[in-house]
Amino acid sequence: MPLLNTRGLRWWHRFAGTLVAIQLLLWLLTGIYFNLTPHDQLKGMAYHCGHEMPSQKLPLSTFALVEPSQLLASYPNTERVSLTLLAGKPHYLLTHQQRRYLHQCQQQTLLDAQTGAVAHIDKLLAMTLASDTYMGPGTAFAATQVAGQASEWPKQCNLLWRVDFDDALQTRVYLDASSGQLVGHKNSDTDIADWMFRLHFMDYFNQGSFNNPFTWLFSLMSLLLVGSGLLSISDNCQRQRYRR
Repeated sequence: MPLLNTRGLRWWHRFAGTLVAIQLLLWLLTGIYFNLTPHDQLKGMAYHCGHEMPSQKLPLSTFALVEPSQLLASYPNTERVSLTLLAGKPHYLLTHQQRRYLHQCQQQTLLDAQTGAVAHIDKLLAMTLASDTYMGPGTAFAATQVAGQASEWPKQCNLLWRVDFDDALQTRVYLDASSGQLVGHKNSDTDIADWMFRLHFMDYFNQGSFNNPFTWLFSLMSLLLVGSGLLSISDNCQRQRYRR
């Protein structure tokens, strides 16, 4: 059996080892960061009031509501009807195709529960709903619509409202533009945390997923490191470099 090209083998072994070592070091540093940083800071919960949706228990006796059956005649493809309170007014949210996750593209219609008319989340209402989820010292001063798969929410498919608050953390509150449902809070703490998650999961393309080309590359480099190491051991045995 011919001897291997040890120079090329060692070069590949060192190259693969360097790449793997860099990522292992990043895992170590980001893992330490995650363990030392409070969960609320990682999730942007500093000024979050604890509500997942800007809603509360509905005092049904206070409102004269349209019967859902009357509305469903105009929306026969509806799979789910939910009643929620937005800015003190009851609304029906019709879901036309049930999705497993909220970040997936939703097919929904928001209706005024008192009149049955189609309701829209405009700028003023978005700022009001965002303020309902906020308990910080600032006030909402701007609201802009953000297309799906924004940099801060790479998995989000739906159109969003982004509401900015004038506090020290630069809080941004994101709402679903169709339903008014809270997507989440972001601030200067989450800016750092998002980068740490990106480094930890090798999500350098910001896809919001661990299954990405850099993960595949790391797996390939790990296999190359192990394979070149085994071949190097075999070559050393053939050259009788090991002594008792």
